[in-house]
Amino acid sequence: MTRSTQDRSAPMASALMRYTDNGQVDWGNMWDSFCALPREGGPPHRATLLQPDEGADLANQAYQAVVAEIVRGVAAVSGLAAEIATPGWVAVQCASPGMARWLGEAIVEENVLARSEGSRLFIPASAAYTLQGEIKNVVTALAKTSHYWREHLPREAKQAVELQERLGGFWRRIRQRFAGATASKQ
Repeated sequence: MTRSTQDRSAPMASALMRYTDNGQVDWGNMWDSFCALPREGGPPHRATLLQPDEGADLANQAYQAVVAEIVRGVAAVSGLAAEIATPGWVAVQCASPGMARWLGEAIVEENVLARSEGSRLFIPASAAYTLQGEIKNVVTALAKTSHYWREHLPREAKQAVELQERLGGFWRRIRQRFAGATASKQ
């Protein structure tokens, strides 16, 4: 089937896992190339939306192992620092709020739930995630989107995203002050 007749909503084919000599996944050398993001007409990474386990026990060893592998994968594919956050979520520190928001929106289009707060991007985690399944899905979605942000998104588009984010923050602060002033008068 040619690409023009292929269902663009069908998930992308999965890359083969590559391993280092010590047996760890070689996240930084897993992909030779990336297909287009869904927002650019490419297929999503997954067929269904991957959700976090917001009831996860942060002390659970299986959960900690999943988070550690996601954190390692994030660093290898993007150079961004990540850490355990709230149950079900790994926080990725982005260079700016606009970058975090843009990555979060692009990752959701890959069918991996994500959200942003300020310059932190939150990606999902669960003790039930497997290395060749959901962990790989999370890392792949971040690899694709961060690669696109760094290598393909024009500087002008990044500036527009940053401006939108700053304006959004400005309006949120105005609404909060207005709501606070209204509440104090009552």
